[in-house]
Amino acid sequence: MITVGLDFGTHQTKLCVEKKEGVECGYTFVKFQDDKGIEHYTIPSVINIDNRGLLSYGYIPQKTKGRIIRYFKQGVFRSTKEQLMSQEDAMYYSIWYISYILFDLEKIYGTEFSVQMGAPTDSGHYENAKRIAVQMLASAYGLVEEVFNNDKNEFLHCDVATLKKKTIIVDYTDEIKDNYGILVFPEAYACLKPLTSRGKIASGMSLMVDIGGGTTDVSFFTIENDLPQIYDFFSINKGLNYLTNVQQEDYKALSSFETSHHSVLRKFFNNIKAVFESNDNDGQRNEGRKDSNVTSAEEIDAEKTKIFVKELNSKCSNLIQRLQNEFKEQTNIPLYRLNDALKNRPLIYCGGGSTFKQLQISYHGFKDKKLISHQEWDIKSIDDIDDIIKKGLCPILSTSYGLAISVATDNIKKLPFRDIFENIRKMKEEEDARKLEYEAINRSISIYDDWDTIK
Repeated sequence: MITVGLDFGTHQTKLCVEKKEGVECGYTFVKFQDDKGIEHYTIPSVINIDNRGLLSYGYIPQKTKGRIIRYFKQGVFRSTKEQLMSQEDAMYYSIWYISYILFDLEKIYGTEFSVQMGAPTDSGHYENAKRIAVQMLASAYGLVEEVFNNDKNEFLHCDVATLKKKTIIVDYTDEIKDNYGILVFPEAYACLKPLTSRGKIASGMSLMVDIGGGTTDVSFFTIENDLPQIYDFFSINKGLNYLTNVQQEDYKALSSFETSHHSVLRKFFNNIKAVFESNDNDGQRNEGRKDSNVTSAEEIDAEKTKIFVKELNSKCSNLIQRLQNEFKEQTNIPLYRLNDALKNRPLIYCGGGSTFKQLQISYHGFKDKKLISHQEWDIKSIDDIDDIIKKGLCPILSTSYGLAISVATDNIKKLPFRDIFENIRKMKEEEDARKLEYEAINRSISIYDDWDTIK
């Protein structure tokens, strides 16, 4: 059995493959070749449309002419006034990009694999995000298998207008989800799945913060019986592409299919070439870079970072407030005891943005900051693990690894806050029972004392 973990990112996409033989599982991170034949563990989430209307994907040669399309993943999942393209356009771009990935996967593994994919979401919008992701994947499967009959060359020689006509965006149904073996998980949950019993994360309440290109996903969880138990998850629509000092107006020209070359586009490429280029001076991609669009910490804007931290802190404050309310309702223990328990709790970072020190910030009582590494992985089952460790890619690949871990269902159970205090509640109930028993005994003694007096 083969399961593919698809971490479709705003800036870069990662794939991890699980091969299961009996009870044994092995994991391989898919490598992608750039135009120079150099292999990488990530592929840019980028589409180029040339002057003939033909599309190319991923590693676009530096001198390739055409218009670059980025951020379509963010556009399809986040419908806001500020987004750079319509949700419909973003859906088309996403389907085509994923189709490109599927062509390569089917060449290697045939059609005998299932895909587990992540989606940026919070707990209140999980079902909608799941529907969008299933539509995207199923539509891509239809394009690869039914329209182009697994002929990648024909796909690549199809111009954008024709490709749009051939692309059918399917409606969500449980049947189509099951037919293609698609499972979708919140990205905030996916990055928890690689956590193991290696004892590197303390038991009790913890936060996981995954800083990606377009979004930041947060999970509130505990470790019980060496497994993560999730109690809340949410996502904010800010990541590295927000934090970099790039002017939105410079690339609004990329917002539709009808966009052509003009002065705004030329200004765009000239002004932010240093930010968006992923090539070194010798023309080779630097695998050690933390993100495909960000080359150094100096590119992260200080004022935007303040806004980012403020929004994330507000979300975390809301979480803590709900936790405190539940604590007061479930126990009669003074609130300061909970606040004491939250002091110096683990705060685990992953994602490309987490590798920048100025973004590793403590929130509330969660002050024990840790960047996820191979120590949280089952490294004995992972191919090329020494190379991955050497290049410092564990925080970047962690979500795809988590998505590759096969499960029977994507029905994520978010546990209620009250379960955190279950043991405390049980102790309180036992104490109350003992108290009632004691009072009953005292009443019995008082009755007998009164009867002796009467006699």
